[in-house]
Amino acid sequence: MKLLISTDTSCSINKEYFAPYDISLFPLNVIIDGEEFLDGVTINQEQLKDAMKANKNIKTSTPPLGVIIEYFENLFKKGYEHIIHFTISSKLSSMYSLFATVAEQNFKGKLTIIDSYTFSVPMLSYVFLAYDEAQKGTSPEDIVKLVEEAKPKTRMLFIPENLTALKKGGRISPAIALIGNTLGLTPIINLEDGQLEKGEMTRKIRKSLIEKVDSYLPEFPIEEYDYSLVSFFAKERVYDHVYEYVYNKLNGYEMIKGGIPINLCAHCGPGTISLAVTPKINGKSLNTFLTVK
Repeated sequence: MKLLISTDTSCSINKEYFAPYDISLFPLNVIIDGEEFLDGVTINQEQLKDAMKANKNIKTSTPPLGVIIEYFENLFKKGYEHIIHFTISSKLSSMYSLFATVAEQNFKGKLTIIDSYTFSVPMLSYVFLAYDEAQKGTSPEDIVKLVEEAKPKTRMLFIPENLTALKKGGRISPAIALIGNTLGLTPIINLEDGQLEKGEMTRKIRKSLIEKVDSYLPEFPIEEYDYSLVSFFAKERVYDHVYEYVYNKLNGYEMIKGGIPINLCAHCGPGTISLAVTPKINGKSLNTFLTVK
């Protein structure tokens, strides 16, 4: 079977990761003052940061049905017999529901939609797990099972630098944002069961991230799991301190580095940093797939 793996851009900001592989990328959108931009195509992190600092009106939305249908029609015209497509968590977006409807009504039996129940690096890890299995001839049904088995073994959190973007997106009240920003407090936000849950508040982002790493290591050893640190222009001293702590503590272990996907940056704001733990892909680090060739 000629099987293609496809994903939306909520898994990564770097489309070059996919260039060496037979993986298709569906760009999501960011709307700035009414003008639509395509994630990683017509806008990048720097441009989004500038727009947010200029206090422009920023939001995201689902793509039109016709655009989704045309995307898959063009892929099937290339001779693929089946496509597996990943979406951002259904508890964070209606993307999964929309794509599942398209699959059922237009490509029944040929298009499988997987709700990643996550985003960013964990989602990227699932995409490459599916790709690795597809190269071995694993069936779509068995690939779905393997991804489902990986989901409970994943951990992810992120810490925004301040609460301004979360307030604008309606995820916290203006009163809480004012108090938090005034006191220099920001929440540790965990991804649990596919949705974002606000945890404890912190003033010391570096210390909190290091404590989380230390708490994860006994259950998730680096021999079996990848650790990643991605950000949306987080302060270098914070990012580098955490990275170097892990490097020194674990005898030269290199965390996966990168940026938070653009359509997610629109909701968390500049300065956000994210820590994730994901199972290795058939014994291989995700980093082995991400070396841009």
